[in-house]
Amino acid sequence: MPYPLLSRPLSRGLPTLHRSLTSNRFDSEVILNPVPPPRAQIVIAGSGMIGNSVAYHLVENGWKDVLIIDKGNIADGSSKTGSGMLGLFRPKHERRIVQYCIDLYRNLEKQGFDIGLKECGSINLAATKDRLLSLQRRANRYKPTGLRCEVLSPKELKELHPLIFVDDLQGGVWVPEDAVVNPKRVSEVLALLAHRGGAKFVSDCGVEKINANLIDESGPSSSNNLKVSSVVTEKGVIECEYFVNCAGIWARSIGKLSDPEVKIPICPAEHFFLKFEPLSELKDIDLPNIRDYDNSIYLRTWGDSFLMGAFEKTSRLWTEFQSTDIVEEHWRHFSPYISAAMKRIPLLRSTSYEKLLNTPDAFTPDGRWIVGEAPEIGNYYVCAGMNGNSLQGAGGIGKVLADWMTKDQPPPDILPFELARFTSLHNNPRFLAERAVEVVGKHYQLEYPLVNEFNKGRRIRTSPIFSELESRGAIFGERMGWERALYFVPHHSPEDPPPTFPKGSFGKPEFFEYIEDEYMICREGVGLIDMSSFAKFIINGSGVVSYLQKLCSNDVDIPTGGIIPTGMLNHYGGYENDCMLIRQGENSFFMISPTQQQTRILHWMANHLPNNNTVGLQDVTSMFTVISVCGPKSKDLVQRLTNTDVNMTPFTYKVCDMGYASGVMVLAVTQTGEPGYSLYIPSEYSIHLYDTIMRVGQDYGIRNVGHLATRFLRIEKFIPFWGEELTAETTPLEVNRVFKVKFDKDYFIGKSALLKQKQTGVTKKLVQFRLSDFDKDVDRWPWGGEAIYRNGEYVGSVTNSAYGFTLKKMVALGFVQHPDTIRGQSTSISHNWLSDRKVQWTINIAGNMEPATIHLHPPQIPVINQDMQRDYKPKQKPGHAPNIQLFEKEES
Repeated sequence: MPYPLLSRPLSRGLPTLHRSLTSNRFDSEVILNPVPPPRAQIVIAGSGMIGNSVAYHLVENGWKDVLIIDKGNIADGSSKTGSGMLGLFRPKHERRIVQYCIDLYRNLEKQGFDIGLKECGSINLAATKDRLLSLQRRANRYKPTGLRCEVLSPKELKELHPLIFVDDLQGGVWVPEDAVVNPKRVSEVLALLAHRGGAKFVSDCGVEKINANLIDESGPSSSNNLKVSSVVTEKGVIECEYFVNCAGIWARSIGKLSDPEVKIPICPAEHFFLKFEPLSELKDIDLPNIRDYDNSIYLRTWGDSFLMGAFEKTSRLWTEFQSTDIVEEHWRHFSPYISAAMKRIPLLRSTSYEKLLNTPDAFTPDGRWIVGEAPEIGNYYVCAGMNGNSLQGAGGIGKVLADWMTKDQPPPDILPFELARFTSLHNNPRFLAERAVEVVGKHYQLEYPLVNEFNKGRRIRTSPIFSELESRGAIFGERMGWERALYFVPHHSPEDPPPTFPKGSFGKPEFFEYIEDEYMICREGVGLIDMSSFAKFIINGSGVVSYLQKLCSNDVDIPTGGIIPTGMLNHYGGYENDCMLIRQGENSFFMISPTQQQTRILHWMANHLPNNNTVGLQDVTSMFTVISVCGPKSKDLVQRLTNTDVNMTPFTYKVCDMGYASGVMVLAVTQTGEPGYSLYIPSEYSIHLYDTIMRVGQDYGIRNVGHLATRFLRIEKFIPFWGEELTAETTPLEVNRVFKVKFDKDYFIGKSALLKQKQTGVTKKLVQFRLSDFDKDVDRWPWGGEAIYRNGEYVGSVTNSAYGFTLKKMVALGFVQHPDTIRGQSTSISHNWLSDRKVQWTINIAGNMEPATIHLHPPQIPVINQDMQRDYKPKQKPGHAPNIQLFEKEES
């Protein structure tokens, strides 16, 4: 189900200039309107590089009535003063964006526009062994997917860049297709071409308000019914159909100017560039860019000078009331990075500084770009949060948004950058200020698997039992702001300080044995897992069944009390959501979705609501604490807590009293593949019920279990997960979930795409690999992204891996394709092609080609049944809740 992001032609035919574009030519040709027109189809706020790119690509897509306004000058702003560096050494989704930028800028140069493009390549340096291993792993992942790169020794790096000091280096990676351009000229050219295509520009025209109207006054106030209607500016009101917020560091402020407010979680931080005086040694010499990760700096040549910048480990915030003038404090802050640059290039000690620039930029809470439609208002689009280098994403992000608006649906491979990946927490100004200080330095920080967590902006969104888990030794990770226990340190006392992560590793983690213990508890005993972060929604109304039948691939018209797992698909057949629906009544469903879907899926579903008020959506995520009790002893334990019979058919639920808590939903389903129950507890009862379960569970050897153990369980059992194996780019046919698709339904979104795929065959397939010769204690582990080879030919990549404690093997999940598909000729893959026993499968793990056996179906891992101790004698301890009356179960 390929959707070729950024695969359309770069231009319908750019006009050729016979002499280079200059700022004077830009000023003379781009005619500015003194006041905005009374109406325009599209209004873009912000004429920096991003806004001009969006305008250019909209014009290229055939839009005729585009207006760009800016409170300052056209083609101005902080984006014009960036480093100008373009780097391809990054994950696939980001690399596609940057590659399109390079292709676009190359095309502009060919058309006669002098934008200073120089394809000089870059060297990415490693001063430690772990850094070099990290770069090697990335190179081994990226190279088979089309990126030209080579791991080099310090001596080879010196040959590429004779001016650098290499004695402290372990090695590095050479990327020959990296480039530099002049960001100011790029911004001007994009504005010029947009103008030639009919776009209008108005400068000195600040935004004061964005108005939105209900299309149907009797309909819901959702983004499919609430649309942009006009923009109020300092120079008048502009009626419009679309509004695009490309206001850079002011994007969040403009988001506040609508009702409802559009939440754009960005925080401006100071970003410094230092230009050195010219050096005669740089005349007539081409040198690659330098990214010195361990010193947090980057350098490039600019004419016969050097330009350097840094992603400081602790950054400085900026507000719109501050000046960007350089003061002594800035020099003190930046001086360690200047010293690092002089150490890396000793020649810099012989010259002086020409200018230190402070060019604040907008950073996002996770360090990734923001693009997409606002969840709050329809036809309100955002491009923001370029994280220190607008140029690197400008061309590609502009094209993505223009195509999104043109087709009225997002491309499926833009998921990591969607605005709807955030919640209201991420837009909290104090959270943003705290997180931004750290996120800048994360750009160059060495990332270890499983322990790569932010330290700032934590302990904010917690389940009611967070403190109980922490006192029992929980190590927490964060997802969508939620604190989630990853694993537990045994023998931790409540009087001890909270435990912290050990040092990271690319091999067997130091806490491996803790995960193994928790895994075995779920397999052989009973474990308790806090799953409260799941997104939860109530969907009800007289039209709810027909509404959900349209959105879901499975048949949701099930009896009350039933649970149906289903996908929600896009028009390409890919997953928009993977969820469970609980039918609570004839016209009422309770939906459980992955944690990171809380904002995104609500927005997607709201866009499909009927306009007759027959369906309502309500986010109830924080109303319930979710405790999963899993393992062969779970049934006897849960039965001890209630007089309701919990001998339930799988995928059904009951509402019962449990302990002193009322209204607890007991679901006969877990997320681990092990027998057990998920308890959806009204949050006010959660601490009482947690204490009760742990106290009663002592007779069954109950243990707290973290999310890493559930990850190991589900990967071993070949259970795909949304956002990793299940994405907007993958279909049920590709991930072995056809059983959750009911083709006999009249219609559901994505049905026609799946029917076509059934006829033509799938071109990629999710499979499981087991590494038979792998030594878990010595060998480097796969952590995702590793290249998969079939008879020595690259055919795909690993998505996830874990050690299978029952299989006693390293297990990896991954997608494989026919080599012809990878080369651009779509070719279906057959069962015989996958299961041919003569084929040798290998996975490249940090340069080691590990033999693997392929498996198309989950392993046969039997459920362990054990006799349970049934006699319970309460053992009240100081500080614990009082004992409760335990019930005998009712007769069925």
